[in-house]
Amino acid sequence: MPPEKDWRAPPDEAGDDALQYSDIAIGYLRRNARYRTDYARALAKVKRGAITADEATATLVRRWGISFHAAPSSPYDRKLTVARPDLSPDNVVLAPAVPGTGAEPAFDTRTLGAVRARMKIGDRLHLILADRNGDEHLWICGPPNQPMAIMLPIGSDSLIRLASAERLYRRLKGIATGPPVLRPPPFRRSHLLTLLQVLDGHIMGASRRELAVALIDRNVRDYNAAEWADCRERKRINRWITEAVELRDGGYVRLLRGG
Repeated sequence: MPPEKDWRAPPDEAGDDALQYSDIAIGYLRRNARYRTDYARALAKVKRGAITADEATATLVRRWGISFHAAPSSPYDRKLTVARPDLSPDNVVLAPAVPGTGAEPAFDTRTLGAVRARMKIGDRLHLILADRNGDEHLWICGPPNQPMAIMLPIGSDSLIRLASAERLYRRLKGIATGPPVLRPPPFRRSHLLTLLQVLDGHIMGASRRELAVALIDRNVRDYNAAEWADCRERKRINRWITEAVELRDGGYVRLLRGG
């Protein structure tokens, strides 16, 4: 985990034009004390050689839905995240193709271009494909040197999965991929990052007035007790704290679907 810093400073996630919902989701989860404990224990087991980094990551992903890769050489890299594909529809899943469906004789992983990370999660290979517009996450079921097909489960997220599959297809053909489908619009992105600051300040013991002064209006510091008790800034901070804590304690899963 990264070292703590002044909550008034922009969160680590700020300043990244390619920020996706999954990048923000892991930001909330890494502020969850129980996850941090689980991650620290997993990392300790990896360092002792009791389990591999991939095994540790698989356990964390099953339990939390998303996790950092538990690699001792890189204990914190917010781009090295893995999410369960059933929870994160922008993950693309490849599986052996049904014979006679027209798939190419063998899928060549060299056509994927730059790969940021490879992780063996259970019986699947998870690849993070580097892209300046936003990384792509690919799951490969079975050996890739065989005819492969893109899995598109029928469900409420089918259109998101289809758009993500198209982005992968464009990559394979050497065409510009464009932005990922689950990248938050500017207002939503700004609000979620502000809530991360609220959460950091709340965790570090900042008062509601201190949060309001830093994040809403400096004039709040001059309010008398009666003005502060009834002001809209206090009510807004209360709403923000409630929302931020809920996202940390489980609501982050909604962000994986762009919620």
